[in-house]
Amino acid sequence: MKITYEHNKWHQSQWQRDTRSYTLTLCQDMFCSWIIITTWGSAVNRGFGKSKDIDCQNYQEGLKTYYKLVQKREKRGYKRVDSETPLPLSNPLITSINY
Repeated sequence: MKITYEHNKWHQSQWQRDTRSYTLTLCQDMFCSWIIITTWGSAVNRGFGKSKDIDCQNYQEGLKTYYKLVQKREKRGYKRVDSETPLPLSNPLITSINY
């Protein structure tokens, strides 16, 4: 069985409001299923915070949910502290795994 990761479709954005931080990541898990990882906590005290994984049926659903969460951050007054770009994880040496 061959598992292929689509790194070029992965996204991540980081947000901050006062002393609060929030990170959204749309990526694939170890079985190539699409997930969104949300991480939030203090922007001052590193190491404290929580995260939650949201399972997505496919990439399109994941992208739609990702951008809904982006809008939610904006409505809550968070400011983006990065530019929206795909994650720089597209190492051509690690794009597929054979089992």
